[in-house]
Amino acid sequence: MHLSVNETTMPRLHLIGTLSLLLVVTLMMAGFFSWQSVQDHRASLDRIAKVIHEQQQARLTSEMRSAVDYLEFVRQRTESVLRQSAVEQVDTAMQMVEAIHAQESKHRPAAEVQQLIRETLRPARFFEGRGYFFIDDLEGRFILLPTAPQYEGKGGIDNRDDTGHYIMRGLIEAARKPRGEGFSRYRWYRPDAPQTMAEKIAYVRLFEPYQWLIGTGDYLYEWEDRQKKEAMQRLRAFRFGASGSIGLLDRDGRSLISPNNPALEGLHPHQMATNERKALEKLWATAQAGGGIVEYDWPRKRANGQELGRKTALVSTYAPWGWVLVTSMFNDELESALHAEIYAHEAGNGEHYLRLAIVLLGVTALGIMGSFVFSHWSKKLFSRYHHELEQAHADLRIAAIAFESQEGIFVTNAQGVILRVNHSFTDITGYSAEEAIGQTPSLLKSGRHEAAFYQQMQQTVTTTGCWYGEIWNRRKDGTVFPEWLTITAVKTDQGEVTHYVSTLTDITQRKAAEEEIRYLAYYDALTKLPNRRLLLDRLQQALLTSRRTSRQGALMFIDLDHFKLINDTQGHDKGDILLQEVAQRLLKTVRAGDTVARLGGDEFVVLLEELSPQIDEAASQADAIAQKILATVNQTYTLDGNEIKSSCSIGVVLFTDTKASAEDLMKHADLAMYQAKESGRHAARFFDPEMHAAVIKRVALEKDLRTGLQQSQLFLLYQAQVNNHGHIVGAEALVRWQHPQHGMVSPAEFIPLAEDSGLILPLGQWVLQAACKQLACWAQEPMYAHLTLAVNVSGRQLRQPDFVQQVLKTLENTGAPAKQLKLELTESLLLDNPQDAITKMVALKAHGVGFSLDDFGTGYSSLAYLRRLPLSQLKIDSSFVRDLVSEPRAVAIVRTIVTLADSLGLQVIAEGVETQEQRDSLARNGCHAYQGYLFSRPGTVEELYLCAPDTSAHIM
Repeated sequence: MHLSVNETTMPRLHLIGTLSLLLVVTLMMAGFFSWQSVQDHRASLDRIAKVIHEQQQARLTSEMRSAVDYLEFVRQRTESVLRQSAVEQVDTAMQMVEAIHAQESKHRPAAEVQQLIRETLRPARFFEGRGYFFIDDLEGRFILLPTAPQYEGKGGIDNRDDTGHYIMRGLIEAARKPRGEGFSRYRWYRPDAPQTMAEKIAYVRLFEPYQWLIGTGDYLYEWEDRQKKEAMQRLRAFRFGASGSIGLLDRDGRSLISPNNPALEGLHPHQMATNERKALEKLWATAQAGGGIVEYDWPRKRANGQELGRKTALVSTYAPWGWVLVTSMFNDELESALHAEIYAHEAGNGEHYLRLAIVLLGVTALGIMGSFVFSHWSKKLFSRYHHELEQAHADLRIAAIAFESQEGIFVTNAQGVILRVNHSFTDITGYSAEEAIGQTPSLLKSGRHEAAFYQQMQQTVTTTGCWYGEIWNRRKDGTVFPEWLTITAVKTDQGEVTHYVSTLTDITQRKAAEEEIRYLAYYDALTKLPNRRLLLDRLQQALLTSRRTSRQGALMFIDLDHFKLINDTQGHDKGDILLQEVAQRLLKTVRAGDTVARLGGDEFVVLLEELSPQIDEAASQADAIAQKILATVNQTYTLDGNEIKSSCSIGVVLFTDTKASAEDLMKHADLAMYQAKESGRHAARFFDPEMHAAVIKRVALEKDLRTGLQQSQLFLLYQAQVNNHGHIVGAEALVRWQHPQHGMVSPAEFIPLAEDSGLILPLGQWVLQAACKQLACWAQEPMYAHLTLAVNVSGRQLRQPDFVQQVLKTLENTGAPAKQLKLELTESLLLDNPQDAITKMVALKAHGVGFSLDDFGTGYSSLAYLRRLPLSQLKIDSSFVRDLVSEPRAVAIVRTIVTLADSLGLQVIAEGVETQEQRDSLARNGCHAYQGYLFSRPGTVEELYLCAPDTSAHIM
């Protein structure tokens, strides 16, 4: 059939063809999208299933790794646990032996003391009944052998184990090692297999008075069995996820741990039900094959009974103990996501197909309308339009690649000529598209890289098709900046390079952040000074330089005086400003080559180098700088308009000890600084080895004081307090310490030590307890029932939250009358937290306890606080009493104190009265109660002359 084409038929033919094509395309689109939806859903389910499987295996692998790491940790600590337990037992035995020797050796012959020690240790048993103490001497004789007493007194110096090791000689050698290191390893007969030897570890210490080796030991396999039991308990309780657990088989395939069914534990597979037997045989076969992932069926409990569930397990062998570890979980635990995806797809199918139908109908309607509108257009018009559309699509694809990125991008041809750049490229480099296109990337060269760098870059791109890394480039304005550059070659299917696409990112801020992190690692953020880490590095280098050049150096430890007071009164922000100002002053004070560092808080360190080789001259140089620092730091500071004064204390140590480490010098300088503090602050002190010895002595004395409190080495003496007629009205309880080696230790030595170490709390409680017991005794005797007893209270005791309860409980337990107890406090401790002190004093006052203000007149003597304090008595300090006869001002002070006490209704007593002239002067000025050597020295209760026939005993 011949069709004629003219102006009338062509539009009709065009319309018929367009509609036919539109119908075909519509049907194809409907079929394609339906098929695509099904395929996408299947692919989604496959991906989810794969991810679930991978997550399950990853979880099992992670838990297996954790379990193996735990077993390895438990196994490796077996020996250390045995060693620690042996040390504890032997240390306990040594304490008993030393106590028996110290107590009995003065009263018994050595043989009896030795026999007493042996019989004391003989019945001791531990380590589940296996452990016992043995004693040998340095000649190799058995002194104590509880398991074979028939060998006691006989020699065993040549005893050897099955490896040829001399057992007794090894123990003697171990005993000569420092404390805590006297271990010996040997083999000995097992209790459960007397013909077989097993490895044993013993720990011994040397008891020097008798040259005895006291020790104990145990078999290593016993402790390994103990560690195995501990590990099994931990693995049995471990769970992960909803159903994850860890099972355990031994080397024979027997079930050791079955978290889902404990009844299976201890059974072999052939002893189990069919399902459990098949599962364990499969797990055992996997373990024998080297381990791995395995799936199997396992019964699980449901509300309606049991059913088989599919499980996935990871099997691995722990070789050191011959165990097979199984981490497992039910497969359906992680399949909920897959079921949810299937349900969501099925629920959305109807809506999806409805939307698809609407879209297709809409497309069809628009196509028909378009066909009617454009059917009269000529073929030429369609051809031209099609060509322009294809060109526009190509341009859009290039634009999408080049301009939709936030990174700078430029595209070059194969010869390296820039073809396109995006806006981010212009923002980063400063070059516009017009300036960059037609140029090569050498436009950005900074000059910091050599030609070899670019040659290596080009070689990498040619070989691998890409290059990435950090590079320094130059902007249009000339500034050089770091960037991260990636170059990728674009190739045809034949492998021919057509273009290069480069992306660049300005990493200036990242590099600055990295530099800031490095700075903060070595410098103090507040003062910008080197921190401890950098100081120790420089100090180490300075020590090496000093030893190489023989020139001296010095280390100064600087601590600000009363900095806490400034922080508390001015605020921490002002304290920070002060620290910054001190840092700047220190930098200006020292030489350019010296180091000023801040350790933290108000502590600074100055490191001086290149001092004179002569020690005396180097010390003079260091002292001159220290004095300059003292003067500089002591100048006035202005903090937000407020002028304050500050000072510092300096400890100095020279590099004279060639064997001293950096940490040793820091400790020595710190000791010297505390010596400067004790000398009154605002001073510099050089480290003296005797100072170090004093610290060691102080540490030893602190240890002895702890022992003294435990062994009742302390006791109370009493100094009488008398009235104007010389009658005893009370006493002050004074603690004394009778040291077993050093004799009587002065309270001026051990009381400050107790304050610093915290022992003042148990010491103060002991004194209060002993004093209340004495008060309770006096209360039973009418002759002494009227006497009061004064007890000194420290600041630490008063600051305890339960101080009131402690005092009341002590009074209740001892039966002492509260109205006869008088607690002596000093002014300084009341000023630390006056309101807290007043509250506690009022509470005790309500129960009858009295208070005396000790050393009155030597502190702040605040009348505002004095008026509020519930005091009973003021005690005039001995410094005023001592000067009464020769110093009129002392007389005036005493008279003022008496007048003040009278006006407040308080009693007055003077301490330190040693002469009759002092007593008479006090009496003339209104003070009628006294304490001092004129009346009595501190003594026992009997020495208070309380044995007088009546309570008006006169002691003058």
